[in-house]
Amino acid sequence: MTLILQKIVAKSLWKISSGLLLLLLASPAFSVTVEGLYSAEVAVEDQSQAQLMRAKKVGLSQVLVKVTGQTKSLNNPRIRTALVDADDYLQRFSFTTQLADGKPQAVIELAFDALQVNRLIADSGLPIWGADRAAILVWLVEDTQGTRQIVSDDSHPMVAQIMQQAEQRGMPLLWPLLDLEDQVAINAGALWGLFRDTIKSASSRYQADAVLVGRMFQDSQKLWRVEWNFWLDEVEQQWSSEGTDLATLIDPLQDRLSSSLVAKFALATAIKASIDDDTKIAILRVDQVTQFEDYVELRAMLQGIAGIQGVQLRSASGATLEFRIFAQSHLAQVKSVVDLKRRLKPVDKMDAKEDADSSPLWHYQWN
Repeated sequence: MTLILQKIVAKSLWKISSGLLLLLLASPAFSVTVEGLYSAEVAVEDQSQAQLMRAKKVGLSQVLVKVTGQTKSLNNPRIRTALVDADDYLQRFSFTTQLADGKPQAVIELAFDALQVNRLIADSGLPIWGADRAAILVWLVEDTQGTRQIVSDDSHPMVAQIMQQAEQRGMPLLWPLLDLEDQVAINAGALWGLFRDTIKSASSRYQADAVLVGRMFQDSQKLWRVEWNFWLDEVEQQWSSEGTDLATLIDPLQDRLSSSLVAKFALATAIKASIDDDTKIAILRVDQVTQFEDYVELRAMLQGIAGIQGVQLRSASGATLEFRIFAQSHLAQVKSVVDLKRRLKPVDKMDAKEDADSSPLWHYQWN
């Protein structure tokens, strides 16, 4: 069974293979918590020992790519050695049968130990991309002999390739509904011309963390060319690719996307911070926490963020709470992950400010 982000227009519901659900309603879309990062499914020919051994190695490779966000992590010498002994990281596996193109296909479902995998990644000097991940809105325009149209249907070969490869990295993608609201807000010409204000306005309803615009066409020699523009934190990146095979056009796209996202959100494992290391402590202030249930939810949310080692309530004044955040990684990376939480709305840019004990002060409002 292929694991693809699917659009169900009736409910505007997007589903990612790992079980992640992203609900898009009238003003939809959130940064998402990706589940199933440490599990994999591998098609096999039979239940022989040889097929099982191959599946364990392939499954661990899939998990490592998802958790690091990059296929090049498999070139790391320590990772290559670990793949030979995939059993050391395996928790459980089971055989099942799924339908593939209407035909039964034997599949092995594998679950790997998250702590062991994370330790392997850390020992390899690679960053860990946590489960809280930025959602990317994708606008794709195809030019066919001068006629341009926005495409988002997963039956389109380019859309299918983009989703399949993004899924291999656990990268959440959003595709526009192309309903009446979208049709009024933007057209293929505006996307092709990269009218940034129009694109930004049309994208705002999806509340995505980043926006990707692709423009594709095929020349007289049947050579495909795709030009990409990617906006993350108001910073624009541009690149292009060309070739006769659509699949090869997507490789550089996914590599560039994942590199940008990993650089911002993945947590450096080379940092060995202790809870007494005040250079890895930040003060998080949250306004409008009016209910005890909100406090419980907020604290649990913070404790569940990758890279946060400890959370201590520092003070409470009316509806404003302050927490000490003890980080295991760079504070800037941890804050990037905190910023993904939609229930925390930044009050202003506080990164450069410090409180009385010289710790960075991050200021939010509870939504």
